[in-house]
Amino acid sequence: MFTKIAPRYDLVNSILTLGGDKRLRREAVRLLRLEAGSKVLDLAAGTAEIASALAAEYRFPISYCAVDLNEQMLEVAEPKLKRLGREHPRSEWNLLCGSAETLTFDSSTFDAVVMCFALDDMDDPAAALAETARVLRAGGRFLLIELALPDSEMLRTVLKYRLLLIRGIAGLFGLDPVAHMTREVEMDRGAEYTIVRCENAGLTLESQARYHGGMVRAYVFRK
Repeated sequence: MFTKIAPRYDLVNSILTLGGDKRLRREAVRLLRLEAGSKVLDLAAGTAEIASALAAEYRFPISYCAVDLNEQMLEVAEPKLKRLGREHPRSEWNLLCGSAETLTFDSSTFDAVVMCFALDDMDDPAAALAETARVLRAGGRFLLIELALPDSEMLRTVLKYRLLLIRGIAGLFGLDPVAHMTREVEMDRGAEYTIVRCENAGLTLESQARYHGGMVRAYVFRK
């Protein structure tokens, strides 16, 4: 599904959010409060848009590694990271094809881990969270960004009609991942459910924020 849309993935996200997706990522990565030299792991990184947000938000050197199972998404990410390497040569920008559920890194390797719109796409979300906690150093932060339903009942109703419209348009153009994303929003089980899942992996909630009228939640957990 993601293979088919990989070349257009960034464009579709920008169109659907009227460009708000880039602003959202910048605001969200700010919550990590990184320091110079921080090592950041981006799980299920897709086209590595988080890397661009990190580069825009943090002007000091960092080490970034994007991990994703989909080679086509990583092919889209590769020239992006090469560009960031030229613009920010003191930082490291790496790609790795692999699964978030079986990471090859040593324990306590990273200062921060990011997972954006991906947890419920995993075959085993609990394993991915356990691996996240394992590779985080003590005191490290985990930024989890997830689609969600708004708290307001009126906004929920408006959103559901909007999602039906988006799904219809996506069906006409064969954009299966877009239709998939609308279903993920509708299946939102609430913040408490997400928090408990992460706590079961040994992570502690530090803060949370909502964006796009409540359609997106960002959580920061500490190990």
